[in-house]
Amino acid sequence: MRALGITDKGLKREQNQDSYVIVDDGSALFVAVCDGIGGHQAGDIASTMTCNMLSSCFRNEYDGNPEEWFRMALKKVNRHVYEEAESKPELKGMGTTLVAAIFTENTTYILNVGDSRCYYFSKNDSLVQVSEDHSLVNDLIRIEGMEQEKAEAVGRHIITRAVGIWPVVEGDIYELNDEFKYLMLSSDGLHDYVDDEKMIDILMDNRSTGKKLEELVDAANGAGGYDNITVILVEE
Repeated sequence: MRALGITDKGLKREQNQDSYVIVDDGSALFVAVCDGIGGHQAGDIASTMTCNMLSSCFRNEYDGNPEEWFRMALKKVNRHVYEEAESKPELKGMGTTLVAAIFTENTTYILNVGDSRCYYFSKNDSLVQVSEDHSLVNDLIRIEGMEQEKAEAVGRHIITRAVGIWPVVEGDIYELNDEFKYLMLSSDGLHDYVDDEKMIDILMDNRSTGKKLEELVDAANGAGGYDNITVILVEE
């Protein structure tokens, strides 16, 4: 496994509140993307804090059980971010999305909180979304049966779960056994503005993984660059 990541401020935002982390301990690979929320510097602090804590937890406390470690690490990180936000008025309301993956010898585990996403690019060149958004738009479509265009008009950019906003948060954990060319983690600055067809074209390109990352960022900025953009690509 080989993982590379990229983050970009985009064209419209004053700061980059996204963060990502890649950790390889020799026996397992851990990657994560966070998209911070909150005013001023708070979103940036929440996403950076979450990535840093997860990196430290993985290096020091990962025991080879991805599901249990994900639950433990999420509980610990969520509590820490929440308490920091409660104790400092300038950080009040800060939080972050989180999508993460652990790659073991035989399988891949995914953790998702919020609307950052995990996809895999299959051996037959199809792009499959693994995670399900914790967002008002997704709830309106999935539960209420609302058409996507109408749901986006009502609740675009409203997430229903995030790290650090509440004392307790639950994440979705997925086990992925399918083979893939790439596993991709992204903040919504990519997938909200670049459609699947364009992402597939880029991932099918014969260029290096690093160039593919640059092309994905360029595509999001070409669509307006309205948000921060972060992507990790993991090659099988």
